[in-house]
Amino acid sequence: MSARERVKIKKEMYYWAFNESQKEKEEIINKFPKITEWIKGDLAPTFKQLESFAKFLKIPFGYLFLEIPPETDIMEVEFRSINNKLPFMSKNLKDTITAMDIKRNWMSDYRRELGWGKLAIIKKFKKERKNIIKNDALLAKTLLGLKTNWFNEVKNYGEAYNFLKEKLETNGIIVMQNGIVGNNTRRKLDIIEFRAFMLYDDIAPIIFINNNDSLGGKIFSLVHEYVHVLFEQEDLLLKEDTFKLKENEGYINQITAEFLMPTECIQLNWDQNKDALEQINRISNMLKVSETALAIKLKELKLINKVLLDEIINEGIRNFENRTYKDKADGGDFYNTFNSRISPTFTQAVIRSTEAGNTAYSYAFRLLDGIRGRTYDEIKERFVPYG
Repeated sequence: MSARERVKIKKEMYYWAFNESQKEKEEIINKFPKITEWIKGDLAPTFKQLESFAKFLKIPFGYLFLEIPPETDIMEVEFRSINNKLPFMSKNLKDTITAMDIKRNWMSDYRRELGWGKLAIIKKFKKERKNIIKNDALLAKTLLGLKTNWFNEVKNYGEAYNFLKEKLETNGIIVMQNGIVGNNTRRKLDIIEFRAFMLYDDIAPIIFINNNDSLGGKIFSLVHEYVHVLFEQEDLLLKEDTFKLKENEGYINQITAEFLMPTECIQLNWDQNKDALEQINRISNMLKVSETALAIKLKELKLINKVLLDEIINEGIRNFENRTYKDKADGGDFYNTFNSRISPTFTQAVIRSTEAGNTAYSYAFRLLDGIRGRTYDEIKERFVPYG
């Protein structure tokens, strides 16, 4: 079909495309001034215009030629197990999940071809878990080779996050983080919408962290999604899940809290005769957690009352929603930013597979968020050890 040939599609498909894209009507009209004529059938778009239309709305091009719109959200069908939250997600979040799913599937196939089986930490947790919060939290730490008071080994929140991230990667869990969709700086991920998610796989589970969160929030999310990996359960962590114990999240949240804030450690460092707010600030910095997370734990231990807890939670939510946090990894040198966003384990696997002739360069570029030849060569030189 010629790029200049005009193509007529059903008006219902235009309406479906608008809704699926979640873009404002004015934005679409500004980009395609003839869109009203297309819908009415007074003028048909060219094939090239239709391609541009699908790309702009970020929808599958082939879907425009269907007789009737898809009955169900594509993402809802593919990821039904993620807490039933997908129908309400933004386009940015859906596209991020889709990108991570492609990476997960590739990594799983790659590892299977190398002879990998189900991750050892997942098998061992299933075999040894006691369904007792303290025991299961300790087991989760032990599986990563962490000491009970591992937080004493790091100086600050940034070191704590990277320390935990490296432990997860070492044990086969892929960790990605970003504050935008791919490399598109105009498509920022909304921290009010979500903090993290995990796509499960026996061999290559992927944790994705919203990089627009605070370091304390990212640490909580990282451990929370790690526990979901151990329970073999896909997850999407919304903002509210940090502050409210929902029925299906309660036990995993409690394990996460005990992992990060051991009861015995808190009791040892808490003095009922000293100022509560000062102690919350001191202990949260020691444990590398947010004051809100610590306050929830303290209330459960009956060390503070509900009035103080509500005060801290409300203050935390206000600060959270008003924050302008931007991780340093989102600026500066492109290659350092790239290496912080995409799991080094994943990058090395893709490049090694490509150099071995098992993955096409074009597909490798897509897996690595749309990079090109010279960038690929530089990343290979910087981050893929050989020898």
